[in-house]
Amino acid sequence: MNHLFKYSLNERKPIELIYLNTSGEISYRLVIIRRIKVDNVMVYDLQKQQMRTFSTDGILSVAKPKRQRGVNYA
Repeated sequence: MNHLFKYSLNERKPIELIYLNTSGEISYRLVIIRRIKVDNVMVYDLQKQQMRTFSTDGILSVAKPKRQRGVNYA
């Protein structure tokens, strides 16, 4: 997980996050990492276009995006 956090922080590339909040709701986020701390990460949420802070305890999954943005040719 830390490897992908550092990749996003250094390269300013988005990563996918699946997050479980304190209410027990699971959410999918496409984010760019801005700051890494011991117990949380500060991110820029690309869908909401806002800064967010996520507890590392609530992060269930981290991955590089599967789809590339842009035009798909047949």
